Amino acid sequence: MEARLIFSLPDDQMEFNRANQSLDMACALFDISQLRKAMERKFESYIDTPEWSSVVDFMGDEIAGILDEHNINIDKLIE
Repeated sequence: MEARLIFSLPDDQMEFNRANQSLDMACALFDISQLRKAMERKFESYIDTPEWSSVVDFMGDEIAGILDEHNINIDKLIE
């Protein structure tokens, strides 16, 4: 199977940029989705406090919600 994207530049410059940087965006989204794990490693001594758990859970849930809202499945974008 083959697919081609054709852009009429400069009129379609934004669309071209989006398609051209899609892997970079997918990698950035993957890194953002992994923030919970990075925070847990960096602030390991605070993990057992109830406040910390609430903050980390809230952040992780919000990131997951945003990705879901935009129908982004990181597993389908990153190997």
